[in-house]
Amino acid sequence: MIDIRIISGTDRPGSNALRISEYLQKKYRHQGVSANIIDLRNFPVEKVSGGKYGERIPAVDEFVEQAIAADGLVIVCPEYNGGYPGILKLYIDYFPFPESLEKKPVALVGEANGAFGALRAVEQLQQVVGYRNAHIFPERVFIPRVSDNFDDKEGIRDDFQQELLESQIKNFILFVQDFKKRAVLSDN
Repeated sequence: MIDIRIISGTDRPGSNALRISEYLQKKYRHQGVSANIIDLRNFPVEKVSGGKYGERIPAVDEFVEQAIAADGLVIVCPEYNGGYPGILKLYIDYFPFPESLEKKPVALVGEANGAFGALRAVEQLQQVVGYRNAHIFPERVFIPRVSDNFDDKEGIRDDFQQELLESQIKNFILFVQDFKKRAVLSDN
């Protein structure tokens, strides 16, 4: 069984990112995949206040390990002020460099109340995880006007966008499985 972790990319209470993450978790589990949410509301910000880069901080290491241990990551990224949330950048900044995202499959889902569904934020995030040598799954999904266009039970109200999300889920599982097989073959 593959292990996919879904990162809810904000610490904002009641966020759309968390709603979408919970929906995705159900969809992945329905496909027989282990899927758990990494909720950035729980990131121990108080432990890193003042910039503790390079220090061993057990609470942060434990939180980061959730992403490192996964076979693949799905990042649900809201758009804040034309970019992705600072808490998501802070979280990634505490990942061990360079090995933590090296060859890790990563899928991206953008969501925003604007018309472009966090396109700018996802493209910025894509640059960061690409710099970290993650394997970015090419089927990105953008959910525009998320407050009106997303239902917790049914998903995206626009049929075409929902089909894109369903395709991403199905094909990302195959993508992760392929990378897992390749890793086993390269170890032998």
